[in-house]
Parts: sequence; structure tokens; C-alpha cells
Amino acid sequence: MSARVGPAVGAALLALLPAAAMAQTIHLEAENARPEGPTAAAVRPAATAEEGSRPMRTGYSGEGYVTGFVRPDDRLVFTFAAPAAGVYDLRIAYACDSRKGYTLDVNGLKMADIFTASAGFSVHEGGKVELDEGANTIAIDRGWGYFDIDYIELTPSAPVEPVARPSAGVNDVHASPAARALLARVDEAYGRGMLLGVYDDEDAQFVFDSTGFRPAIMGGDLLKYSPSFAARSGTKEKEVERLIARSGEGYAITLSWHWNSPLGLIDAMLPDSKGGPEVDARWYRGFYTEATRFDLAVAMADPGSKERAALLGDIDAIAVQLRRLEAAGVPVLWRPLHEAEGGWFWWGAKGPGPFVQLWRLLYDRLVNVDGIHNLVWVYTSGGDPAWYPGDRYVDVVGIDAYPEDLRDPQLALWEKLLGQFAGRKPLAISEYGGVPDVARMQRLGAEWAYAVSWSGKLGPRKNGAEDLRRIYGGDGALKMAVPAPAAAAPVAAPVVAR
Repeated sequence: MSARVGPAVGAALLALLPAAAMAQTIHLEAENARPEGPTAAAVRPAATAEEGSRPMRTGYSGEGYVTGFVRPDDRLVFTFAAPAAGVYDLRIAYACDSRKGYTLDVNGLKMADIFTASAGFSVHEGGKVELDEGANTIAIDRGWGYFDIDYIELTPSAPVEPVARPSAGVNDVHASPAARALLARVDEAYGRGMLLGVYDDEDAQFVFDSTGFRPAIMGGDLLKYSPSFAARSGTKEKEVERLIARSGEGYAITLSWHWNSPLGLIDAMLPDSKGGPEVDARWYRGFYTEATRFDLAVAMADPGSKERAALLGDIDAIAVQLRRLEAAGVPVLWRPLHEAEGGWFWWGAKGPGPFVQLWRLLYDRLVNVDGIHNLVWVYTSGGDPAWYPGDRYVDVVGIDAYPEDLRDPQLALWEKLLGQFAGRKPLAISEYGGVPDVARMQRLGAEWAYAVSWSGKLGPRKNGAEDLRRIYGGDGALKMAVPAPAAAAPVAAPVVAR
């Protein structure tokens, strides 16, 4: 059942709806909403004919649609009344000639999502949103721009189903008891609470000073152990020692590897092709695609190449550090080769084929050749199944998210990944720019097993102490509620530029 209303009559009409109307769909035509900005505008057949402008798209509902999302401040604002507060499913009828990102603003909460290419009008599932009883505002901001909006629809959501719990355990048949226990801890949290973490000691102390709690997870990075980094840095890295100490204090450990390119470092400042500031391609940024000439496709295509030999040498060097953690009884949520789909790191620059080959090579070398068995393998996904290495090589699927609004529940990716991995792999947030709004995520059904905040300005300080107290004090946030130990000697954080 559908109630078609425009903003002029929406509040009056919906205020009269009986309780039974909770089952209705609220249908809002774009041409009756309010376009803002210099180019966003409603188009209707009569006006188009009079102005002699380009032909309209066909297949729209109502009297027209809104187009012209070109300038940064172009947006479309729907103002309406909802019969009751609660969670609603949002659908957006849109058209665009290529994949386009947009930002949804629901009563001030901003969430990013992407329209797939559709020459005609299609319906995009916009995920779940929270509405207030009575007046509400939903805006679609330009984002990448160049799309058209026909209408939006909102329907009260069905109760959230419990997540299907994975039961396979660690893939490595020789996994240590500690690694098995770590994955069991993640599985136990999945759908019941969210383990919270940080990536450095100072952030852990800030959380404790602000909330009285310690995060459950401590992160680290093996960047400086990369042979091409270690050969140039001239310093002795202490990251493994730090993580062993933090494990002894009760933290679960997650570990990334910003793999400094094994060959082909440019090690120079480069002119920008678009005339902007110079590009920093110096040796310590060798994990970035722009800072190396290393060709992963060649390395994966030719087992006898110098590129393949360099890869294996680096992996074996990192195995030395992982073995130290294993010898100390420290299991690791091991998160290598992250954010590959973005292409900004060299391991993703040649597309999904070489990346999947590299992931499987890394797994086989560490597990079956180097004999490292303290790892729970965490794959960082952007949602495209073409990049997935396969269930045999992955124990946990995570995302990295740096939202404009810290309250963004990451529903678009959650629902996409849940559709791919329900009952197979637990889902987690392996990096987050700040601390997520755990309670909101859980109300909307996004039951991430854990979330680890990045560091510095993109860590817990981005939220502030008051917001941290609210999040860490909530029932769904899983953390350590014991006093923090005496401060350890400060250890320099990894030099990692995102």
C-alpha cells in the first residue's frame, strides 16, 4: 500500500493516519520536494517543451523528477511527517549513466552510499533509517553528482533478524589453541556486542582517562619491518615488543602490514600531473602505488621473476616477527593487504586477479612454508566479490570506514556483506575514523563483531570525552573494565600516512 504525498500536504495528511497505517509506505515525489543549490531543479514535460531543453528521461513516476546535481552545494530536501518514530527501510528511485556516490542526510545524520549505473530509473535500496514521530527531513546531497532522482519511499522495517553465526572456525588446520580462542571470542561477540579497539597506546590511555574503561583490542603495524623500510630507516623497531606487552595486559591484538614495496621505490618528490602540489613518493611511503614502480602482475605471472623472489623474501622477513609473537603466546587478528579495492596501495593497483593470487601466496607461504599458526586472517572488503580471496583463506571479513558523520552505521556495506557472508564469516570494522556509534548500529541491525579506531586526529579524540563516555558506557560496547596498568615507556607510533 502506498501513500503518495508532497511536502505541502504531507504533514497534515500523515498526522491523521491511524495506527494501522504503520504498515503503509510513505511515497514522496522528488518534483514536489525542495531543490537547493545553483543547478538542482525539478523538470516536468510541459516546462521542458517550452524551454526547448534536452529531452527528459522516460519511465519516471508522478509529474517529473529532479536533475542537475552538479555543484557541490546542490541537494534535494524532502520534508514530511512520519506517523510513528522507528526504523524504516528507504528506497530511492534514481537514474545515472555511471556509478555515482551520494550522501544521504536524515535529520542531520549523514551517510554515504553509491548508486550503480542505470540509464533508466531504477530503485536503489538505501538501507535502514531512523525517523522521528511527526516532522522529519531527508536530503540527498550531490556527492559525486550527475544523477537524477524520481522519488523516495519509506516503509516501517521488519524486526531485525539475529545474524547467522559462523561455525567453521579457523581455516588453518594447525592453528594454535590461542588463535582458535581468539576467533571464538570474535564469533561470540558477533551479533551480541561490539568489541572496541584502538591502534596505539596513547589512544588507549585517552579512552581510559575519558571513560574508565580500556578498549578490548590493541592494533599495530609491521610497516617498519618491511625489508625496504628497515634497510633505510637505520633504527631498531620495537613494535613487536609493544604488542607482546599489550597482550600480557589483556588486549586482543590486531596487526596490519603497510607493506613497503619490495622493489622499485621511486624515492623522490614528483610533479603532480594536474598541476597541484608535488607528490611525496619518498621511500618511507613505498606502500603507496604512486611511490613505487613495482609490478605485481609481473610477480604473479612469472614464478621465476625477480619480482616474485622479492615478494617471497619480504614475506619470510615478516614471518620472523610473526613467529616472535607466536612464541610469546600472542594470537593475532592478521590484516594484511588492506584496502586493495581502492588501488592506492600497490597490492591493489593491478586489479582483483593479481591481488587474489598475492593473498593466496601470502597465506600459503606464512602458514605452510614458514609455519606460522597464530593468525586469524582478516580480509578488508570494499564489497566487490571479485576481490575476495576465498573462504579457505579468510577467517573474518572487515571494512575500513572514515565517514563524514561518526554516527554513520555503515549500513550499505553491512547489508551488502551480510548478503555475501551470512553464516560463513563474522563481519567487523577493521579501521574506523573515530569511534562508531555502537547503540545506533545495533538498533539498525548492523551487528559488527568489533571496531578498531584509527589513531591521532582520526582516533578516539575525534569523538571527544563526552561522546566516548556514552559509547563505552553502553550495554553493547565490549571492553575491558579494569584499571589501566602503569604507563609503559612511550613507543613511537608507526609512521603511516593514510
